[in-house]
Amino acid sequence: MTAEGGRAARPSMRRLALTRPGTPPPALAGRGGGPRSSRRLPMLAAAGTLVGVGLVVAWMGQRAEAVAQARPGVTYSVSAAANTVTVRLTPGSGPSAGHIMDSSRIVVAEAGKGHRWRAAPGRGMVRAPVPPGRRTQISIQVLGPEPVSRTLTVTLPPRLVATVHHTSGGLVIRASSPLRQQPFRPLCGSDRIGSPAPAEVTVARSPQACRARLRLAARDGERATVHVTLSALPEIPFYAFASPAGRAIYITVDDGWTPSSQVLVTMDRTHLPVTAFLIEQAAQRNLVYWRAFADAGGTIADHTVSHPDLTKLSLSQATSQWAQARLALGRWLGKAPVMGRPPYGAFDPAVAAAAYRAGLKTLVGWSATVTSGGIHTWNGKRLEPGEIVLLHWVPGLGQQLTKLLAVIHARHLHPMPLTPASFAGIAPQRRSLGGD
Repeated sequence: MTAEGGRAARPSMRRLALTRPGTPPPALAGRGGGPRSSRRLPMLAAAGTLVGVGLVVAWMGQRAEAVAQARPGVTYSVSAAANTVTVRLTPGSGPSAGHIMDSSRIVVAEAGKGHRWRAAPGRGMVRAPVPPGRRTQISIQVLGPEPVSRTLTVTLPPRLVATVHHTSGGLVIRASSPLRQQPFRPLCGSDRIGSPAPAEVTVARSPQACRARLRLAARDGERATVHVTLSALPEIPFYAFASPAGRAIYITVDDGWTPSSQVLVTMDRTHLPVTAFLIEQAAQRNLVYWRAFADAGGTIADHTVSHPDLTKLSLSQATSQWAQARLALGRWLGKAPVMGRPPYGAFDPAVAAAAYRAGLKTLVGWSATVTSGGIHTWNGKRLEPGEIVLLHWVPGLGQQLTKLLAVIHARHLHPMPLTPASFAGIAPQRRSLGGD
């Protein structure tokens, strides 16, 4: 077989290069070989390095985020009432938050002061005192796997200061700043509390002694406790009998709805001493008569404004019943009464205390009554010296008085004016006869 052009064709053969053991084989020519292949390897290596660095950076970022989420937070609250700051740890999130929270503790200190307040690990709360009335810097440190440091500036209002002043009617308490409006219950059950001014509180005395604590709150949150000590309100004495000296007997007439001209004539003619215990509402209807009664030598006394059962009223209501009537009678008839008679004879320590607050000196009951049916003494026996006799301003009073005077003269008794001096040496009573 011959090649074209006359040359004989030789079999195609590649020469295998012989190499020494341990030496790399030569690079093959053609695709994938030569200079291109040598440039690709460094590029692959650089790309791998960048991927690795990116993975590391991503992992570190995720770890930092997880740590930040697991780190406990710090909150605080300020109490002006207690003058304290309360610092609390709040748990983070994530699987390690519980461990970090349990391993952390708070240390609180006032800047520039040596004393520190610490919480045990896992407790997560510290309450530290803060001085009122100035700015205070508070240093907060959280010790543990994830430490935290913070500084707070706290300003509390000035301390609430209360001064106590004793008066005849009770206490006046003055505060250093306006007080929060709040309903007060009576101390010891009946010592009423008032607020006449924004920074003032009054405590009224009652028939019972009182020892208690009164808590005040200022509008700015400060608080103070006042120790209250009040003696019992004085009681004026109550008498059902008066002095028997000189075989004296005492005539009293209640209410005043139906004035009697016959009584007035008898007083003018015989100088008979009579005491009228007047209801204010009744007296106001017949002021001309009562002025004539007083001019005739009659004594005006207090029988309240509207004749209620005083034992069923509050202390202030009972005081008003006594005081309003006393002032009105004094204004109308020239002299404020100093004696009073409780309606229905209803009497207890509160009624006596209310009379004292109203300005009365003596409470008067009775030991005998006169009605259209006759004379009735407390023991069913005859009238005796020192008896206080009760009648009423009703139709027929003139006839009742005439019968009474006949018995008085028959018993050789002598009607006498009733005044606070009439009770000298007489023991007060704790109860009275029923009646009105």
